[in-house]
Formats: sequence, C-alpha cells, structure tokens
Amino acid sequence: MSNDRLRRWVLTTLLLLLFFLLESALVPWLLPAEWRFELSIYPKLVLVCAVYIAILTNRHIGTAFALAFGLLQDIQFYGHMIGVNAFTYALAAYMAGVLIRPNLVNLFSVFLIQLSALLLYETATYALYRLFSVTDADFAWTFVHGMLPSILITLFLALALYIPSRRWLETPRAERESGDE
Repeated sequence: MSNDRLRRWVLTTLLLLLFFLLESALVPWLLPAEWRFELSIYPKLVLVCAVYIAILTNRHIGTAFALAFGLLQDIQFYGHMIGVNAFTYALAAYMAGVLIRPNLVNLFSVFLIQLSALLLYETATYALYRLFSVTDADFAWTFVHGMLPSILITLFLALALYIPSRRWLETPRAERESGDE
C-alpha cells in the first residue's frame, strides 16, 4: 500500500471520528427541543460515511469501518446490548456494497442505496431490540416517531455529503488503469 493511500485511510478514519463526535455531541444541541422530546431523531453520519465507503471503494472496507464505529457507538451509548449497532451498521454497509455496480454509481442510485441501508439498519435494530425484550414499543409508533424522522434527516445529510465523499473516496482513473488498486 502506498503512503498516499495509507494517509488517505488514516484521514478517513479521523474524519469518521469527527463525525462520531458531531453526531453524538453537537447534533443533539442543534435540533429544536420539541423534536428531541416528541420525536427520536438521531442522524447517522458515521453510517452514511461507511455506506459511502462500501459503495465507492470496497464493500469489505466499508463493512470494517461500519463494524468498528458501530462497536464504538455500542460501547459509548448502548451498554445494555453490546454489538447491536456494530452488527447492523456492518450489515447495512455490506448490503450497500453488494447492491451497487461500479458502472451505476450516480446520485439517484446512491440515494436509493443510502435509503435502503438506513431502512435496513433501523428495522434490524428494532427487530433485535424487540427479540431480546429491550423494547416493547409498537413498530408503527417507533417508525413514525423515531425511524422516519431519523431517516429523513440522515438522507438530507447524505445528499449534502455525496459530492465530497465521491471526490474523496473514488480512485483516480490513472490509478485504476495502472492496476495499483
């Protein structure tokens, strides 16, 4: 691995750590108080970035980032069940990498895959919490008051991050043609 590629992955990891801090410390303060009490909105910046990594580079690398940062989220916030976020983040990133074809990467396909990954994450997390009796909330109520608002906010952030992510993560044409991947 070249020094430039190694530097790029180290910077990507630091950027994901920054997004982890933003989504856990800053974003809750930016949302209006009514939204925090009436709706459960948790934007998933790290998941969006892991899905972008899976789509634009390699599904295995995206899955590794998703697994690592999902476990970090589990340890930091969800001590009652370690591993749920790690598993569902990794599952969503891996499936996103499986769904995309390199010649079909465009805004519309990436938007649909981000939506699919977020839906998969939210429903799988709910299903695991329901399976292990962590929650007894009805799915319809949870979807309307938690999943849907979080997905909409996260999709907006995913759209805002699309161009910077694509520029940062895509392999330059000269490097692809030389077979240096």
